[in-house]
Amino acid sequence: MKAPETYGVDYWFSELSVGRHLSLAEAREMNSSLSLYELMDVASRLTSRQVGDVISYAISYNINYSNYCEASCPICAFYVPIKIKGKTDRGYELSVRDVSVEAGRAKEAGATEIHIVGGFNPDLSLEYYESIFSEVKRIVPGVTLKALTIPEIDFIARVTGNSIREVVNRFVAAGMDAHTGGGAEIFNPEVRKQITTPEKISGEKWLEDAEILHSMGVPGNSTMTYGHVEKLDDIMDHMVRIRDSQVRVPGFLSFIPLKFSPENTPLLKMGKVSGPSPADKDLRVFALARLIMGGAIRNISVYWVSLGKGISQVALNGGGSDLVGTAFSEKIFGATNRNEETTTEELDHMIREIGRVPAVRDTLYNVIRYP
Repeated sequence: MKAPETYGVDYWFSELSVGRHLSLAEAREMNSSLSLYELMDVASRLTSRQVGDVISYAISYNINYSNYCEASCPICAFYVPIKIKGKTDRGYELSVRDVSVEAGRAKEAGATEIHIVGGFNPDLSLEYYESIFSEVKRIVPGVTLKALTIPEIDFIARVTGNSIREVVNRFVAAGMDAHTGGGAEIFNPEVRKQITTPEKISGEKWLEDAEILHSMGVPGNSTMTYGHVEKLDDIMDHMVRIRDSQVRVPGFLSFIPLKFSPENTPLLKMGKVSGPSPADKDLRVFALARLIMGGAIRNISVYWVSLGKGISQVALNGGGSDLVGTAFSEKIFGATNRNEETTTEELDHMIREIGRVPAVRDTLYNVIRYP
């Protein structure tokens, strides 16, 4: 067997290009034996082989139905504690009429995909969610409704006394087409204790619930929030576990590393973080995502809202293959003062500027058109 120092770019590319899945130990070895430039080189070559030169995005619109939350996670700047409901003007719950107005705006924007997520609000019933889902589909009949993070679905099941399957069956009947894949954070329980609260499910439960959804034919994204108190080993472990879940029960449409935005979060106020992660870490994360997913998840998505547009372009040349979407009316990252907006023309320009081909896609990553 070769000594680790002899494992170079060509070795790893030849191993990964045939679809081999790395163990966590092998991922560690690869990460330690290659420089950032070399990792990005292998990732870029694999991206070309797996998905070609196209960079896709959806025309997406976000509806955040409520910011009241029972979890109050230190990683989040969006929530208002449910216990102070009625004592503050910072919290809100959208009515069905409010959602109807938002859906109308999404229709005007030409959205192909509507995301609905919010806080863990115990005052909202199953019927509330059914009503807003069916209202969205009434206003925008052809839109794909990507609704709720996996922890939200689990929370709704718990507070209403239903199983995950019962809740999902009712939501699908009301119009839900896919889950958002959010709330995965970092699976390491010691890290999770520092960035979430007990009201949010464990990493193991997140994966278990995802596999239930996928077994029911409800696909969605997979995510990871990095750049806070985790170590690189936690990141690689998270990626391996996402990939292995996909092998067991396929259903993840993409993998989205979400860069933690610390402004206005309790984690920053407590002094556990001092600022956002550096660009070299960001780029390493996206390269590792391409290499560790091993083709099990071919779409590695670069969320420009969390990463920033400039670094997003670099990440697209080092493992990324998708820009997620236009994210019209996004409020969760907006709560951390990341109030960037975009247009389809700007996303097209970002893609062409790095020599790639832009494409508007649907939720299942089928190309709708080439601008």
